[in-house]
Amino acid sequence: MTSAFPASGALKVVIRLVTAVIPIKAARKRIRQRLLAWLRAKELSRLVPLVRKRYDGHVEACRAKLAAGERLRVCFIVCDAAMFSAEPVYQAMLGDKRFAPFVAVVPRVTRGEKFMRETLEKTLAVLSSRCRDVRSLYDPDAKSGRTLDGEADIVFTSIVYDEQTLEQYTALPLSRFALVACIPYGYSGHLLVDIRRAVFLPQFAMFWRLFVANQCTLSLWKEANPQLADALVVGGYPKMDRLAVTARRAARPKTILVCPHHTLETDGAGLALSNFLQYAEFFLELPKEFPDVHFVFRPHPLLFPRLATSAWWGEKRTAAYRCAMSALPNVEFQQGGDYFDVFVNSDAMIHDCGSFLAEYFYTGHPQCYILRDRSTLDREFTPFGKRLQDHVDHAFTSEDIRDFVRKVASGAADGREQERRDFAEREVCMYHPHASQKVLEEIMRSLA
Repeated sequence: MTSAFPASGALKVVIRLVTAVIPIKAARKRIRQRLLAWLRAKELSRLVPLVRKRYDGHVEACRAKLAAGERLRVCFIVCDAAMFSAEPVYQAMLGDKRFAPFVAVVPRVTRGEKFMRETLEKTLAVLSSRCRDVRSLYDPDAKSGRTLDGEADIVFTSIVYDEQTLEQYTALPLSRFALVACIPYGYSGHLLVDIRRAVFLPQFAMFWRLFVANQCTLSLWKEANPQLADALVVGGYPKMDRLAVTARRAARPKTILVCPHHTLETDGAGLALSNFLQYAEFFLELPKEFPDVHFVFRPHPLLFPRLATSAWWGEKRTAAYRCAMSALPNVEFQQGGDYFDVFVNSDAMIHDCGSFLAEYFYTGHPQCYILRDRSTLDREFTPFGKRLQDHVDHAFTSEDIRDFVRKVASGAADGREQERRDFAEREVCMYHPHASQKVLEEIMRSLA
């Protein structure tokens, strides 16, 4: 796989080699960051006008097709079924005579050949059962990918990291022949790392349209990276439209989700939310203390693969923990897949995740967010993220978690429910449950 920004990639290596000889770490890091920022700005100043000019031509071509009564061919690129945030938009286009949508599955290449093949096969199977026209663009045996050139007028993607897939399925190469729109795979704007992505990921500026969930996110990202101004659009969060058509079961026990994140520890440069190591044994004891509660243990998909490495628990200890959790009679151990049904058919969530913090507001149910201390709020969350945190319970100890479970299990009055729902409607769940229609409106407005 090659970089979509080849000149930038080569110069990055040079910058790292040159700055490596600086003996003082703080100075080395500061100078390197400044040089990389200069390089990023230089590269984007060259590419953004080029890509915008391409998009102007594609817009005119799309207008001509619509005027002639032809359908626009819309491709939805997916590298993992769990990341298909634009699926409700695809479904909405199926019933619209202006569009001919299809799904194109591409390889996810971040974790080796075995993972790539498994994910490719699983994504094809899952999406083929839900979507009408699903195509694979990659042959893992021949190690070759088919181009979309000539097959699509508009491409939707949730891929924001170039290294996640082959270069030809990233924004810059796709912009040569199609309008490229992005709906991020997670709810964005409440974590400071989201702003860092908006600034440091050059492909963000390569999108024709970048749909964000709310005005807060748009303002933050635009301020962080003015080059995104022409692309940013508030479109709500279409992924959660599916929640509105998910049935709620009438007869079921009190159900609480336990969802630990995977960011166990970083060097200070990345996201650090997970408290799992501190509470791992407690999570095994909690279901025993509350046998009448149905617990759904749903770790982030990357948590156990990370734990299984030699840097953490290793495979043997990780496997033993999974077995112990799975053996508990009132625990359902979920390992990925859709979570709309379990969201709707739950009563509360205990977690320390990023995206779930915002997404669970769509249910109206209470949540208990685990923090090591309050410094996490300043270190990891934007002002919007802190407002989210104002409407959830916090746990700093295992006893705090017990108190939350007792409250949910007893059916005690939720004195914060109306305030939480009002906040969600006002700031979180924009256009819900019709965000997919909002996206279609914005696409057509741009082509009018």
